[in-house]
Amino acid sequence: MAPETPSRGAPAEEAPPVSVATPAPIAVPPISEKEVAAAPPPASTEAKPPGVPERRARYDVAVLEALDKVTAESLRFEAAVGRPIRYKSLIFTVKACERSAPDEPIDDSIAYLTVDSQPRPAPGKPPLSPRQTFKGWMYASSPGLHPLEHPVYDAWLITCRAAAPPIASTR
Repeated sequence: MAPETPSRGAPAEEAPPVSVATPAPIAVPPISEKEVAAAPPPASTEAKPPGVPERRARYDVAVLEALDKVTAESLRFEAAVGRPIRYKSLIFTVKACERSAPDEPIDDSIAYLTVDSQPRPAPGKPPLSPRQTFKGWMYASSPGLHPLEHPVYDAWLITCRAAAPPIASTR
């Protein structure tokens, strides 16, 4: 009778493990007091009372992204603090934009903004009054925490950044 060959799904036989001798431990010389370095000085020399958090950095530009749910068109844009900016029928006004402080556990961007809905006026007709659709804080790390609730549009905060310095003219 012929020896059986293992089928494709059956594991092949393995050789028994080879016994290897355990190496002897290496002796490490003790550390002398001359080799021990002193602890580095604290990073901040100011005496800061414990429990006082650092201040968040304020920025003057919020980077936002908006989505038109009907056409699936999205647009990433920048909105300066205090200056309204229009995306289709929405008007975004950023009141404040902050990044989390270094002592906070999560690096996040936070913006306080208002969003008004105001369709563009038809030619020859007076403009409609704006209707507020959102007012509050948006968090970049948690866009679903306090979202813009609108039947046609979604919008969320990406980050906060500083405005580019003005370019000096060379005239």
